[in-house]
Amino acid sequence: MGKMVQYSMWSNCSNHCDFCLIRDHHHYTKKEQVANIRRIRENIKHVDWQNEFSYGISLLGGELYFITDKEVQDEFMLLINDIIDNILLKVDNEFCRYSSVTNGLYDPTFLFRVIDEIKNRAGIEKVDINFSYDLKYRYHSEERRKLALENINKFHDRYNYRVGVQMIVTQHLINLCKSGEFNVAEFVEKEIPGCVLSLLYPHPVQTGNKLPDFFFKREDLFWFVDYLRENCLDTYYNFLYSTKNSGTFKYTGFLDRTSKGLKHLDQQPTLSDGKEELSECGHSVLYKCYSDSNDCMLCDLELLEADINS
Repeated sequence: MGKMVQYSMWSNCSNHCDFCLIRDHHHYTKKEQVANIRRIRENIKHVDWQNEFSYGISLLGGELYFITDKEVQDEFMLLINDIIDNILLKVDNEFCRYSSVTNGLYDPTFLFRVIDEIKNRAGIEKVDINFSYDLKYRYHSEERRKLALENINKFHDRYNYRVGVQMIVTQHLINLCKSGEFNVAEFVEKEIPGCVLSLLYPHPVQTGNKLPDFFFKREDLFWFVDYLRENCLDTYYNFLYSTKNSGTFKYTGFLDRTSKGLKHLDQQPTLSDGKEELSECGHSVLYKCYSDSNDCMLCDLELLEADINS
């Protein structure tokens, strides 16, 4: 897999998920948002996109697209056009993308403004947009869950785009599938038609909340993998693919955001978000995510896949 650079823009968010994965909960002021956008605009000039990071750029929050301040929006669009000019239109790699993840819990007007610009100037094939989704921990009302689904399908219909719908695999999700209360294949077919469900392994929870059915038991994961393979093969393969690549796919760009860091605007991307810390098996420590075992989930998945293919 080629390398991509991931920029964390701010931790500001339009939601308060029970399992928030953000480590830095500092709320960025308008002035700080504008300053960070400008620093990223400068930093991308110093990255070797053509040779080392030819798979493109990822912008993440918090949440990026619920901003309503016109000045911040306009500064963001200047960054988007820099990305188009210096990365999407310049890098000679068909897999070069603008990647981003959003929760969809807002008026999508600004999101569409961003994607329209990329589509019109570089083509929708240069876009990799994923929406976060959840069955328990993300939404505090049914209306919020429906808003997320509504915006997922609006995005699909507007661009005829196969939206990636990212849902963390939890013990709660597995329990619902076991009991028959949730069917993965039916959800994909009826709730997000034309889109793809991408299941993610659970990262460490940063809120301090005790979530007893968030991290899953080892034997229940084995059951769930068999369930996916038998009932929703595309989702099964997407789960294997995303899990394998999640630990080492994206490098982090421009860590030094302090005023003193202005002289370090040429800082090079680095693996620095915890995924680079490895267990004795050689996989990221983040794959030790069972609630009842210290085994490595990725090792288990690789063994299961080898057994299936043998």
